[in-house]
Amino acid sequence: MKTAHPLHQITQNLRLVTIFFLSAIVTITSPTLANPPTPPQPSLKIRWKPPIPPSSLGIPGNRAQGGGTRGCQPYRGITALVPKLPGQIFWGQTIDDRPTVWLNTPQGLERDLLMEIAVREQNGKLLAKQSSTTKRKISSGTIGILFPPTAVLKIDRTYHWTVAFYCDTDERVDRPFLVQAQIGRIAPPTALTTAKSDLESIQILAENGIWYDALTQIGDRFRKTKDRKTATVWAALLKSAGINGSDRIQDCCQ
Repeated sequence: MKTAHPLHQITQNLRLVTIFFLSAIVTITSPTLANPPTPPQPSLKIRWKPPIPPSSLGIPGNRAQGGGTRGCQPYRGITALVPKLPGQIFWGQTIDDRPTVWLNTPQGLERDLLMEIAVREQNGKLLAKQSSTTKRKISSGTIGILFPPTAVLKIDRTYHWTVAFYCDTDERVDRPFLVQAQIGRIAPPTALTTAKSDLESIQILAENGIWYDALTQIGDRFRKTKDRKTATVWAALLKSAGINGSDRIQDCCQ
């Protein structure tokens, strides 16, 4: 039997060591390559900057108005999630021609409750109204109500909206419980075109005093994702405007 040359044996051993070493590197690094680390998510700080209201605002828009029958008593805690101006005027801006209004409903809503949203021009002329009925009992939290399809808001105009709760259908014509506020439509800020994400878009809206759309984008996002970070952004926006509201967003009236 022929004996291997010592130099050949050394070369063969080095080759085996190299193969083993490379295999070890692949084994160690493979999990890291298969599961790369998640990049840190950018933090978002809501900076709500109240805009200067138009001088034409003159109709007091209390977020909740008395009235209604004794059947409305459970709903008297309902309020509109709208910033408050001096003189008990509740007003905010939108860039949408058909925005969503948000209400805090700490008592929830009973099944078969009749509601009606109405939108009026500043001179009181009715622009549009729409009725809906809850199909089930709604738990306490926040609900969003979309403007009627025919309520197409114009830029540089201010409108007055109400949501009426007809708690006693026998007296619905005369004594509903009302929640109301005002809304002005403006042109979108150019900064929105630079937004790289939904959250960045929300931040730009808040910084430009566009209340209704900032709140709607957060509310719609949270309703779909149930992401707690989004709930934190929602709470931060409300707090920055001095508004108390729940982050339990309920499907209701869209």
